[in-house]
Amino acid sequence: MFYKFAYLKNAMKRIFALGVASLCCLFIIAQEKSLSVTVKNNWDEPKKDEPVVIKFKILKDWKNLSMKVKSVIVWDGDKEIPSQLDDLNRDGVNDELAFVIDVPSKSSKTLRISLSSKTTTTVYPARVHAQMKLSDKNKKNPEIQYLSVPGGTPDADIYSAIYGHGPCFESELTAFRIYFDNRQSIDLYGKIKRQLELAETNFYTPKEQRDKGYGCDVLWAGKSVSLGSFRGWENNEPSYINEVALRSEGILAYGPVRTVIEVADKDWEYNGKKLNMIQRYILYAGHRDVEVNIHFEEADVKNNTFCTGVMKLETENKGFIQKDGLAGSWGKNIPEKGEPDNVETVGLGVYIPQVYVSKTLEDSNNYLILLNTNGKKSLKYNLTFCAAKEEQGFKDSKSWFEYLNQWKNQLQHICSISIK
Repeated sequence: MFYKFAYLKNAMKRIFALGVASLCCLFIIAQEKSLSVTVKNNWDEPKKDEPVVIKFKILKDWKNLSMKVKSVIVWDGDKEIPSQLDDLNRDGVNDELAFVIDVPSKSSKTLRISLSSKTTTTVYPARVHAQMKLSDKNKKNPEIQYLSVPGGTPDADIYSAIYGHGPCFESELTAFRIYFDNRQSIDLYGKIKRQLELAETNFYTPKEQRDKGYGCDVLWAGKSVSLGSFRGWENNEPSYINEVALRSEGILAYGPVRTVIEVADKDWEYNGKKLNMIQRYILYAGHRDVEVNIHFEEADVKNNTFCTGVMKLETENKGFIQKDGLAGSWGKNIPEKGEPDNVETVGLGVYIPQVYVSKTLEDSNNYLILLNTNGKKSLKYNLTFCAAKEEQGFKDSKSWFEYLNQWKNQLQHICSISIK
């Protein structure tokens, strides 16, 4: 009798344990939330590959979102839209959901979004790509994601330590790299065909790949602002990010919808102050332009002036600068001085929202826009370019400058987003 009782008691314990486990499984499965997101285009032009970004901090405060989001599905009717989750502060928790969508003129789309605490194995086709590699004597060039270097390190040493001299990133239309040194200049890679190719060419395209239709480096930046490189403004001229305690660059998001590149400068000694600055460069699928976000930790940077702009090309330069924050140039240059016969024609453009613009001017190398944070801790602008050799690109300055004004209008008419 005692043994029967003990057996029944142990059986009840097992049943109870299984019940608890089942409840736990149900609890885990229940960590899901559905949202209805409406993307509205009030403009009289259609929006193609319009970026949509949803910040989970807003959902946490507004929609009582308490779970850690590990996977997402975005539905446009019965069609699944490729999307991605990004952990932008590198704390292991996703901060944002991003995707792109086409929205006809004067219309809206309502999307259904399913958030889950479960991971997924779904892989969407990549429309963007990012890479950062070490340069080593064995020519293995291992991939890295983020690197920080003490400020006293010679700039030439940092520049040479990275294969490609900094993080590289691309969409189907254009590709970029940001130099890992005090210049933090933006360099350009122009394409012939609309495709991802940096993983094969690594920004240094040999002749055999060029003969097959691959792109290559198309710009010699020199000491200019290149295309939209962020600069200080000292002694009435652009200045580099020279004295810092720590200099960092890395990749925060690889795709498939967007890449996010970060450049961080700790204790930048500028105009008698020490500024902690983070620059983020965001490239979306289907875009030739990059969104630039500059953020300062300091609450008061309103008395500081910064600058950016576009360079004047070496030969046959044509360009303009407008008080509304739009600047552009078109011309020829030799991107590799060791290859004088490789002459590239490019068009450059930058647009700074007028709220940040304090002055426009020219010098011998650049069309410059002086800017400030307008009393806030952040500022933003966009940059874009084309290579004349693109099969589906721009072939002269007239068509390029017309496009820049259209592009500015697109940026001024972003879609509104509402969440239910």
